[in-house]
Amino acid sequence: MNRLTLAIGLALSAGLLHAEERSAAASPSSAVAADASSAASAPAPSIYTYDPLKVIGQRLFPYQEGMTMDRRYIEEQIRGNGDIGTLLRINPSVQFDETAATSRNMGEIRPADISINGGLYYQNAFVLDGAGFNNDTAPGGSTLAASIIDVPSHTQGIALDASQIGTLTVYDSNVPASYGGFNGGVVEAESRRARDAFSGSVVMRMQRSVWNEMHIAAPALQNFEESSTESLQPRYDKYQLRATLEGRTRNGLGLSGTVSRLRSVIPLRGYTSGRNSVSDENEKEQVRENTSASLRADWSDGEGLEVSASVNYAPTDERYFIANAKNGYYDLEQGGPVASLRVNYQRGDWTWRNTLSYSDLDSSRRSQTDYWKSWARSSEMDWGVTTLSAEGSWGNIDQRNRNLGYKLVLEREPVRLGSGEHRLQFGLEYRDRSADYHRLNDHSSYLNPAATRTCTASDGTLDRDGCSLSPVETTASGVIKGRGQYFTRRNVYREGAFSVDNREWALFAQDDIRLGRWSLRPGVRVDGDSLMGRTTVAPRLATSWDVFGDRGTLLTAGVNRYYGRNLFAYKLREGRERLQLEQRRGADLIWRDVRTSPADYRFDRLRVPYSDELALGWNQRWAGLDLSLKYVRRENRDEVLRETILNLDDSGFYDTRVNRYSNRGRSRSQTYTASVSPSRPLRWGSVATSAEAAFDYTDVRRNYNDYETAYTEALEDWVRYQGKLMRANELPATSFNRPWSARLASQTRFESIGLLWSNFLRYRSGYRGRQSLGREVFEGKSISVIDEVAYPDTWTWDSSVEWTLRLPHEQQAYARVEAQNLTNRSNLISSATATTTVYEPGRSYWLELGYRF
Repeated sequence: MNRLTLAIGLALSAGLLHAEERSAAASPSSAVAADASSAASAPAPSIYTYDPLKVIGQRLFPYQEGMTMDRRYIEEQIRGNGDIGTLLRINPSVQFDETAATSRNMGEIRPADISINGGLYYQNAFVLDGAGFNNDTAPGGSTLAASIIDVPSHTQGIALDASQIGTLTVYDSNVPASYGGFNGGVVEAESRRARDAFSGSVVMRMQRSVWNEMHIAAPALQNFEESSTESLQPRYDKYQLRATLEGRTRNGLGLSGTVSRLRSVIPLRGYTSGRNSVSDENEKEQVRENTSASLRADWSDGEGLEVSASVNYAPTDERYFIANAKNGYYDLEQGGPVASLRVNYQRGDWTWRNTLSYSDLDSSRRSQTDYWKSWARSSEMDWGVTTLSAEGSWGNIDQRNRNLGYKLVLEREPVRLGSGEHRLQFGLEYRDRSADYHRLNDHSSYLNPAATRTCTASDGTLDRDGCSLSPVETTASGVIKGRGQYFTRRNVYREGAFSVDNREWALFAQDDIRLGRWSLRPGVRVDGDSLMGRTTVAPRLATSWDVFGDRGTLLTAGVNRYYGRNLFAYKLREGRERLQLEQRRGADLIWRDVRTSPADYRFDRLRVPYSDELALGWNQRWAGLDLSLKYVRRENRDEVLRETILNLDDSGFYDTRVNRYSNRGRSRSQTYTASVSPSRPLRWGSVATSAEAAFDYTDVRRNYNDYETAYTEALEDWVRYQGKLMRANELPATSFNRPWSARLASQTRFESIGLLWSNFLRYRSGYRGRQSLGREVFEGKSISVIDEVAYPDTWTWDSSVEWTLRLPHEQQAYARVEAQNLTNRSNLISSATATTTVYEPGRSYWLELGYRF
């Protein structure tokens, strides 16, 4: 470990990090190629044309709509687990979940939740080749794997492998009218387009806990090392295998395919506090596995017809176990196919863009058993390490989210009307969406054992499931040492299903107008759905002014409204409790129904959450640099949270008090961002460096965390925060809200010896926590006095070194080492108590070996 760290550190400081020679690759997308055309008059580079990172304000985004990353940048950036979130770290409008990656759970491979310009993580739109892959079944629900009713889900319906992406674009402000269904931003991925020549690669990556450093507070160290829960992962091994083939036939048909599997194995103790069971496994493995297979085909007749089709099948399988229980394994299954067919046809001045999309995303659980039993420990049930011996799991549940959609975009070539030039765009969308929750079979939970001398019921039947004559070892509540036991209570979670359908449609239009140095893009989007029966109208307006007419100085502004999505979770939550039947029995051992649980959630139609945006920006090209400043203010209204109300329905279906989702949520965010990058790579002989620096200040005020936050009248009360009076709902958000951050990404190639050095440095100011200082009297009422807990600033340096060996016939072998948090900083996340102190991951390594041809 120390030798590896020292070797990498010496290599970095000695400047022996160089860039790989390679032929220029085909342009990753027409949009990026168009932007790169401005460099056509520049002196030709000696070997390789390096496309710079496209950033806010360049010609690709005349209204400073966002940022795009090309295929070269994606391949050369630090990869980590290879998810989208790792790539988006350079975007100053993006904030991350603080607990997504900690020193305690480094074996996880789920993609991190992201917030764009203060929006909630489940209100972003994720798109792959025109097909959405959001999971709207339960994206913000329970994150606990061990829940008898809920199956945890992730807002990204598939864990998309970054290696399959050709370009990645983030729209974070002034978003065109052709995009809808978001309050945060749009993350649009375009899969890899095949190169002309037949080529491919085979890659193996690995990361091991024995290579890495883990920052654990001393009082919590023993508990960490003896962990039996997925929240504490002292050991893990991650391996990834990936193969890619691509090429193009003589008639222009391009094919690109990738198969990838990322697997993480996490050994844990089977029982808590380091105790050993006499008859069960004392070390058990949890497993995380992302498998992805993708295929893309594209073809053009060269006369205006373009056809492309892609399918990505990306299931995720995660194996867990219940600590202190026998036969307690269960598997969480997520993901599924995402496919699209796109046909673009240009005839005369008009281009017709057609997209047919389909996705079928799973979020399910499979258990080792269909029961849960909590026995008192006995000579037969001897595996427990306390007075109890538990066995079983939580049952089998399917959740599916299916989408079939069609989108038409009609675009006209620029037309002059009077003194202006107009680029017209019209379009429509239709989506048939459905989701369901299905408990596949009855599941019984046996509780409350009591003493017995017989397992034969009064009707003569022998109970082999909920009764045992094995002598109990200890007298405790209900049981007596030396006697047998039987369960007096059973909760039966019966087989049942709930489903919901939603038909969504949208119409949109916009006109991109050029009037001399001015550009103006008015637009409007109209959406409707059958689930809530609402029709929304979202106006969009963006403008820019080319101050000197040379595109060197560009000022932009925009006023926009974005409507989000109403999630299937709001409807699917209703009535699930009614699947639960409670049964009890006495010494006669005959089960009797006690009650069917009433529903404690009631579905009411909701308004669609929306966000009103004001955006101001300045883009300056000066001295070979591209400088951008932007301010985005969002007022978010009708956001969804949960509240408890008195039930006035006398049907008996609902509980006395029920939960419902309502539109009482609101928030406000202000985001100031700045970015700077060289317009072209900096070159010193055979050395080429590209870099991008970004800064942001973010302030988010929100009266809830997610849609499961319970609303109370106290949110409207006055509080004193840091000496200032404000409403409780105006308090700063405590998640996705680092006030200041700075980011620097660079890639340096020394083309003569085949070494690439990539770096990512990130500084983040301490995020805001809260602590109560007591209460005071204001206007005759007692109010809370709250102070800010400022967690310390953090900074990390991630670095990767890649060396390429050229082989005959344009073949290459390469080795790559990534070091994340290279300086091994102890970056604190939270410290509520000494034993619950949490740090960011320490220094960790990825080793990658590959072959390309």
